[in-house]
Amino acid sequence: MGKLGYEISLFSYYLGITFASPFNSKAKEWVQGRKNWRKKIKAQVEGLDKSKKTVWFHVSSLGEFEQGRPLMESLKSEHSIVLTFFSPSGFQVMKNWDGADVICYLPIDTKRNAAEFIELINPSLAVFVKYDVWYHYLKQLKKNSIPRVLISARFYPKQLFFKKWASWYRKLIFLFSEILVQDEQSLGLLENIGYRNAKLTGDTRFDRVTALSKNTDEFPKIASFCGDKKVFIAGSSWPLDEQLMHEYMLKNKHNLRFIIAPHDISTEHIKLLKSKLNNQVILYSEIDKIQNERILIIDSIGLLSRLYKYAYISYIGGAFKEGLHNILEPAAYGIPVITGPDHEGFLEGPAMEKAGGLFRVDSALQFAEIMDQLISNSAFYTKAARSAQNFIEENSGASLRTLKTLEVYLRT
Repeated sequence: MGKLGYEISLFSYYLGITFASPFNSKAKEWVQGRKNWRKKIKAQVEGLDKSKKTVWFHVSSLGEFEQGRPLMESLKSEHSIVLTFFSPSGFQVMKNWDGADVICYLPIDTKRNAAEFIELINPSLAVFVKYDVWYHYLKQLKKNSIPRVLISARFYPKQLFFKKWASWYRKLIFLFSEILVQDEQSLGLLENIGYRNAKLTGDTRFDRVTALSKNTDEFPKIASFCGDKKVFIAGSSWPLDEQLMHEYMLKNKHNLRFIIAPHDISTEHIKLLKSKLNNQVILYSEIDKIQNERILIIDSIGLLSRLYKYAYISYIGGAFKEGLHNILEPAAYGIPVITGPDHEGFLEGPAMEKAGGLFRVDSALQFAEIMDQLISNSAFYTKAARSAQNFIEENSGASLRTLKTLEVYLRT
């Protein structure tokens, strides 16, 4: 399975998402967003300051954007920033972000698209974040002698790059000028296949969440809802996470206030969630009508990272089967974190657990036990909270280390 397999897989994906687009809103946006891309991008590029070098950042979605964000913000004053997304979920949230001069979808990875896109934006440096690797774009960048850096990268032994039979895919790794990795395992895997131009710089998300925790935004109505009560926030929760917490919320023996920011904010899911909580809830969109409710559901996006300032304890969803969401955001506020049991593929989960700032549960009973302990035992709580914050502080600094590397390429 070499280049031909790659081309077939890519074409099959494109056909599949095109066929799905009439029936799926995300697929429709993926297709529609890429229509007439040359005209859309040309219009944006024409406004760039020609006296500045252009740095192209490519991210898959919102999580990877957050990893690249500190670097884009640092480079913005002296460089033009072009930001591309693969996923609609990232693009739709950040399409009006003022930290980049051009924001668009990445055209599908064909030889022609790559050549035309790179000619349009004319970057002095291309930065790919974490894992979104595209053959034709990397090949064209190399052909044009444009430096290519993969940042905040993480590799696993099970990845395609390291399969004995996948020698062609390993060639993609060697198309990068340099790879900056998050951990020692990634560094070792690259060394094992003979890639020598890699170094350990860490994960830029730690710097991003530290900056977020210093945000001064206030939400008076949420603050009023919280009052002087201890607040529990469930962030990016899925149905299995919510099921775990239902009984505890309904009993509320510690007289807490609960805030739930579900991953799915569709009308159907919110309605189901309300019914399971006996309608003892108020929606954020209806917070002006608040009476005596003690459960607040955040039915909009973009608020969660700034709400942890109100939390006493947090729960982060996705660790049953979907994939663990961002545990670093609450930890940056010095808040103990509870999650589901499955942290596969997420180094920060086990590391924070070992440090003492995170607790894994796989049943409603375990959830209740750790909640009771954190609320009733102040020494236990203080130790967990301090451990969470120390974990963030000890792992910060990746952005500066990464920025120094990027600046070397921009000076040449």
